[in-house]
Formats: sequence, structure tokens, C-alpha cells
Amino acid sequence: MNGSNVSRVLEKFVRLRTHGNVDRKLVKRLLDVIVECYERLGPPLTHPVELNVYERSEGPGFFASHDALHGKPRIKIYLDRVSALPWKVVIGGVRRQAAHSILHGSIEYYRVSFPVELRRAMENYGLPERFAVQILYGASMAVKEYNVTRLLVDGGFVDDQLAYSKYMLEPTAEELRAWQIAKSNPLARIIYLVMTIRDIFCAVPLLEDSKLRGEIERCFEKRIKHLSANYESTVRGIVNEVVQRFTEDVFQNIDILTNAIVKYIIKKELTSQ
Repeated sequence: MNGSNVSRVLEKFVRLRTHGNVDRKLVKRLLDVIVECYERLGPPLTHPVELNVYERSEGPGFFASHDALHGKPRIKIYLDRVSALPWKVVIGGVRRQAAHSILHGSIEYYRVSFPVELRRAMENYGLPERFAVQILYGASMAVKEYNVTRLLVDGGFVDDQLAYSKYMLEPTAEELRAWQIAKSNPLARIIYLVMTIRDIFCAVPLLEDSKLRGEIERCFEKRIKHLSANYESTVRGIVNEVVQRFTEDVFQNIDILTNAIVKYIIKKELTSQ
């Protein structure tokens, strides 16, 4: 893309705000990644994206994020977290935020109603609303991450999405410790399994590439091998069943996944309690 095209896309689709003493060259590289995404895949869904680039993050978290909670798409990038990662992973992650703004850049995608089965589970098991919100958040993110990967792969961004997916599916020491803590508490187990499913869904569209399928399947197995056999089977079963039932409707897919989580995880974990 030539310089005039970059400037035109930036002016039309991106409102950049920097916070702290940011590395201008690095910001420029990140902007190029985002601009290339809009140039190839289309503009943000509703409004120009508000791109906030921070010198430093505060507390734990991801290196980049997207939301539209205020009615407009907003991307946040933390340069101190970016600097600790392989560049291809960074490209993949930043591209994903741009893709979110294209697909999910309006507030309706961040205010999802409770599916009927989840409400019924709240009533039957006395689940606190804050717990149900975590379940719905995990299911919503899984579906949206799936959509983002599909859009990017269909647009030709395969290598960086493979790198990003492998990064997400590599279990961290923190995640392994979290499971050791969670497995003694049914509610904590449920949340952990839902967030594991969320992470896996970002890589699911890559299974459609026969050249990548074996590699991604091995990453899946590595991601869940610390779980006991019954939980490994549960996660695999949900992923395999739900993907076959997905439609083109994001909200219907959220319902499908949430209902599967209620059926195969929540009911099994809490019926005997």
C-alpha cells in the first residue's frame, strides 16, 4: 500500500490517541497493520475506530483489546506487553482487534441477552448473576473470536493467525496453577472450562485448512492435556458439536454455544451438588 493510501485510510477510519512516552516507530508499524486490515477487509462497522496506544499497562491483561461499549469501536494496545512477544503474534493479535471493529464494532455485540437455557440454569441451581455473566461473556467471546479468525483467514491473513492461535493454545504456568485451584470448586471449574473453550475457538477455523489441521489439533490437545480425561472429552465434544451447528447469525451462535455449556458442563457439575 502506498503512502497516500495509508494516509487516506488513517484519516477516514482511525482516530489515534497515544498515552505516555510511546515509541513512534513502533506505533507506525502497528498502524500499518491496522490500515492493511481495513484496506483489504473493509471499514469499521459503525464509526472510525478510536485507537488508544499506551506506553505501559496497569496490572495483568492482554496486549491488545477491542470493545464498543460506548457505541463506537475502540482498540487499546499496550506497548510494554507488545515488546515481550514475537512480532508475528503481535501482528496477529492487533489484526484481530481491527477485525473485531469490522464485525463487532457496535454496542449490540457487547450487550448480549441471557439465553433461555442459561436463565433456567440460574433459577434451577441458584447461580449468581455475576457468575452467569462470566459464562455468557466467555461464550460470546468464543463466538466472536471464531468469526474474527474466519474473516482474517478468508482475507488471506493465515500465517499470523496461525502464530497467534498457537500462542493462545500454549498453556501458561498461570493457567496450569489456576486449574489446580479451580478443580476443587464446581463453579470455578465451570468458569475455567468455559474460558478454555473461548481460547480454543480462535483457532477452530484453521482446521479447515488441510495443511494446518494436524498442527492445530496437536495444539488443541496440548491446551487441554492437563485436564482429567472426562473434562478433555467434554471440551472436545462441545467444540466439535457446536461448530457443526453454527449459522451466519452471531447471536444465534452465542445461544447455541451457551446452551451446550449449560447442557454438558453446568448441569453435570451442579446436578449432584
